[in-house]
Amino acid sequence: MPIPPEEGGFLSILQVKKRSESDQGRERQAALMAFGIYSELKQVILVDEDVDIFDTNDVLWAMTTRYQGDISTVFIPGVRCHQLDPSQDPAFDPRILAHGISTKTIFDCTVPYRLKDKFVRAQFKDVDVTPFLPDWTKQDGK
Repeated sequence: MPIPPEEGGFLSILQVKKRSESDQGRERQAALMAFGIYSELKQVILVDEDVDIFDTNDVLWAMTTRYQGDISTVFIPGVRCHQLDPSQDPAFDPRILAHGISTKTIFDCTVPYRLKDKFVRAQFKDVDVTPFLPDWTKQDGK
């Protein structure tokens, strides 16, 4: 369960592999378990096994192509999160009950098991790009 350092410890990315229809829903259960293990965690992004969890661009690709905000987001309001998050304060929004209380969020960017065969990444051919690049060795008089 990597917690990217640039996210300040508030976000984690979980990679799951659904092996059968009965695994559907277990990815969200794993996110709930992550919240239980690390109570300061505020957000979990769930991705499939073909997504590189250490590559932010790949995770954002999954969010762009496998996520629908109204269907794929789970909100858990009114729970304690990380004390250092400045947005978790009644000064930010009066609906927040006390400092450190927030809404935990699950972003489910996984493909429903029944649709896995329709979400195969396009395979691209290797292309030699050198004919399209300037000759870098002639820059700066070198």
